[in-house]
Amino acid sequence: MKRNTLVKQSVAGLMLAAFIGGALPAMAGDTVNQTVNITVDEIQEISTSGAASLHITTAVPGAAPTTVTDTTTTYSITSNDGTKKITAAINTDMPSGMVLSVTVVAPSASGTSAGKKSLSTVAADVVTSITKVSDTQMLTYELSATAAAGKLAATTRTVTFTIAAGS
Repeated sequence: MKRNTLVKQSVAGLMLAAFIGGALPAMAGDTVNQTVNITVDEIQEISTSGAASLHITTAVPGAAPTTVTDTTTTYSITSNDGTKKITAAINTDMPSGMVLSVTVVAPSASGTSAGKKSLSTVAADVVTSITKVSDTQMLTYELSATAAAGKLAATTRTVTFTIAAGS
């Protein structure tokens, strides 16, 4: 009988040791470290506000129709990677004798404005050397026409601004 009791006590002792040594969860301390994985993707975003309106209504006698401008719209840009530029193009070229232009103010933190650029269906650089920026700036549109261009019924042009890689 003593042998059975001794075996039972030994087995019970081994089970208790296994339970205490390996089966219990690790105890939390008063500090702990945790790994946090983080990523920020390349962001290139641009938007414009509202619609510009250009309407030539007058001329000085003997001179071309009076050029008109619109300074009521803005663009906003966020770019967080590399050197970028903004290009601009219109969906349909202007009629002969009429020019639609845009001046895009460069972001205040970086970039160089190309000044007034005539718009066509071929994209033109309007701001260059943009680096890591988040800003809102003014757009100035200008419409000029010669008398020979004649009259143009109300129409629209879509201006596409694109953020592209470049200097």
